[in-house]
Amino acid sequence: MVVLYSNGKKLGTWAEAERLFTEALKSGTVEFRDETGSVLAQTKAPICSWDSSLTEEKIEQMSRDGQGIPLAEFWRKMGVS
Repeated sequence: MVVLYSNGKKLGTWAEAERLFTEALKSGTVEFRDETGSVLAQTKAPICSWDSSLTEEKIEQMSRDGQGIPLAEFWRKMGVS
């Protein structure tokens, strides 16, 4: 039996995973463990819901490279005054 954990907290079994997975991602890291507690796999919720390829590493690299725009300009482009 495979058990689903989120942030180290046991949530349920693989059979229940589809129902639990969406809720678990809201809290951060999701782990799949076997009955002994050994981690089989883990995943994190995407940082950006509209661009799942955006990672913390990519954001840091963009910042180092001087990419991006000032927040005020972003809001202007989004139509917020």
